[in-house]
Amino acid sequence: MKSIKKYETIINEALRSALEYDTPEGQINEFISFFGKHIGSDRIYIFEDDEEHHVTNNTYEWCAEGITPQIEHLQGVNMEVIDWWYDTFDEGKSVIISDVEELKGVHQVSYNMLKY
Repeated sequence: MKSIKKYETIINEALRSALEYDTPEGQINEFISFFGKHIGSDRIYIFEDDEEHHVTNNTYEWCAEGITPQIEHLQGVNMEVIDWWYDTFDEGKSVIISDVEELKGVHQVSYNMLKY
């Protein structure tokens, strides 16, 4: 329960910080940057689905210092590659990948995509 409260606090602080920006793009970029730094993440992605073409596109990415952006490699991803993400979302859960190596053999196609 304590970790949930911690993340709620970080999310609220990230929202306050993001609201200092005038554009939606600025707000989103600030939010994921603030959140990523405070949870100690290497990167945070936001994907937007294009259901007409059955693909998803990485529209926002924040990377920690020293981490190479991969946004250009994550465009037009067939939704079947990450179908397990949608199953997780349907359960009301988030997809948090602590170590991409944990995907190897379990979600091999997703592993291959994210291994960069």
